[in-house]
Amino acid sequence: MGFGSDPGPIDGTAVRFGSADVQVTRSRAQIVAESLYVAPEQLIGPNQTRGSRDIFGKLRESMRGKGRPTLVVIHGFSNSFSDAIERAGTILDFYGVDMNVFSFTWPSRGSKLPVPLPYADYVHDRETARASGLAMARTMRILFDYIDSLGPAEQCRQPMHLICHSMGNYAFRHAVQALMQLPLQPVSASPIAVAQPDPAPMLVALPTEAPDPIRLRRTFEQVILVAADEDEDAFDDPREMRYLPRLAGSVSVYHTREDWILSTLSRVTKFNGPRLGTDGPDNMGSISDKVSAIDVSDVIDVSQDFQSHQYYRIAPAVRDDIVAMLSGARPTQVANREALGSQRYRIVPARRRRR
Repeated sequence: MGFGSDPGPIDGTAVRFGSADVQVTRSRAQIVAESLYVAPEQLIGPNQTRGSRDIFGKLRESMRGKGRPTLVVIHGFSNSFSDAIERAGTILDFYGVDMNVFSFTWPSRGSKLPVPLPYADYVHDRETARASGLAMARTMRILFDYIDSLGPAEQCRQPMHLICHSMGNYAFRHAVQALMQLPLQPVSASPIAVAQPDPAPMLVALPTEAPDPIRLRRTFEQVILVAADEDEDAFDDPREMRYLPRLAGSVSVYHTREDWILSTLSRVTKFNGPRLGTDGPDNMGSISDKVSAIDVSDVIDVSQDFQSHQYYRIAPAVRDDIVAMLSGARPTQVANREALGSQRYRIVPARRRRR
């Protein structure tokens, strides 16, 4: 089961929409047999069908009829298609929230995690993550087109949230850049979706003209960046994440210096420089006041998360913090935080919390 580990044919953005059921138990998560549904598409001829309309329609029905928000998940390095779908189901179960989950599965080799990790696999995934930014941006533009086609009575009026993990942050950085460079006219005639089709080793370069931040549109209520394999000065750089806060009501950056993947693998062996997911944003005073940085170092159990990189789906204290943000709490209102100043916080272990 899967869609390959490289961008799809045509220009690398010909992706598909679909759905799947995931069964989560204590020991594992698994896609339910025969539940994978790929929405049909017919883009040539008089009877055109778009998979995006199918899936967005079902999401709207759930958001409007059942009052469910939607959580968008972008996975990190070394996750196959099945891994990414099952991981999204695990997150929803662990968080205990009544939400739809929409997983954007950019192509990864899904290699297991020996130490040290294969250099070629890391480079491969970093390139496909970068190339997938354009597909993510076009998916968002198709979503905008769909929303704008609805009348006032058809609007669901439920929030959408976003969680990016690890290298998924790097992919989303390129989505932000591509979103500022795409044409402004509707793009619903293009086939875009959440899972890559047949593999083809084709990468997509972003346009080179200066980005236009006016093209960004508030899409998510909460954006959660976890263990970000991204530059620590990304929010200072207009070529990276400086304009990302325009897409969100609030941006939360979860980080720890104990993260082995970022502090050793990405920074030292891959020459990427200081990572956003280790110390948070480099200069909080110069970036958007929508951005908060949350240090999780004190609540990680290394016996469960020995690389200190998966805490968002393993550590209960981090989960509670994220769920509070998804529930609409302001950064200063989250109960298990200690304020450090300049929009920086630390999650405090239960034994040290004030009563």
